[in-house]
Amino acid sequence: MLVLISSQDFWSAPFTKSGKSSLVPKGPWMYAMTGIGVYYKADPSLLNDVVPKPLKVVDGDMFSYLTEIVSWSPNAVELAVEAPEQLQYSEGAFFVKVDYNGKNYLYCPYMWVDNDLSLLRGLLAGWPKKLAKIAITRLHPLLPPLERPKKGLKVGGYLARAGSTLYRIKVELTSDTESDRVPLLSEYSFILPRYFAGVAPGLTTVNELVEFEGEAVVRSWEGLGHIDVIGGVNDELYFFKPVSEVRGFYFLLLLKVRGLRNLGMVEGF
Repeated sequence: MLVLISSQDFWSAPFTKSGKSSLVPKGPWMYAMTGIGVYYKADPSLLNDVVPKPLKVVDGDMFSYLTEIVSWSPNAVELAVEAPEQLQYSEGAFFVKVDYNGKNYLYCPYMWVDNDLSLLRGLLAGWPKKLAKIAITRLHPLLPPLERPKKGLKVGGYLARAGSTLYRIKVELTSDTESDRVPLLSEYSFILPRYFAGVAPGLTTVNELVEFEGEAVVRSWEGLGHIDVIGGVNDELYFFKPVSEVRGFYFLLLLKVRGLRNLGMVEGF
């Protein structure tokens, strides 16, 4: 068997002796997020069709967001200066509260980004990423109507892919009070199905449930929320339509990865 390089050197092809051409440089990675999100309940019976066993849906609790992200690794500091677009990207996702062996986690059935480095970096860890176009309201300290999070501020955004707008989020803040949490997102570890098919005889299939442990620092503001779940020809999203009141959030979140741990295998539906 040919061993090209140790995974301790860098995380992906293209392979060169220096490692500088690798699409995904070695971590650890940190993620600074600015986003809008909504917390609500969906129909648990529908969520069962998008949450594989042995995971179990808990109450239909969900969080969805649209975010802008700046990522950073001590092993890729030069990219922040020489190729900053590689470390800056937008992201959208849905998260479902699930149970695994008596412990609650967040399961991510869908995630979209607009950057190839983020796409592959996520797939390597088990995040179900696709490419998409994401746009959200951007605040600026010199623009009075949008200078900062405050009561009455209205923000919104959408995610589009393959010619279809998949979902839209709107938030109107109802308080100036700042919090240090976001429902679900800052409360639980993530559980991910890290699956790579053996696409030909003799090739190995990777099938493992991974616990993604992170440390989050959060600043958030709460208000009224609204989400239009639309979907597209290659993105089934009807599972995620709200069946309860929708709470809205504008948030800043710093996520530090603490570790990944193999928990078992994905069984399917």
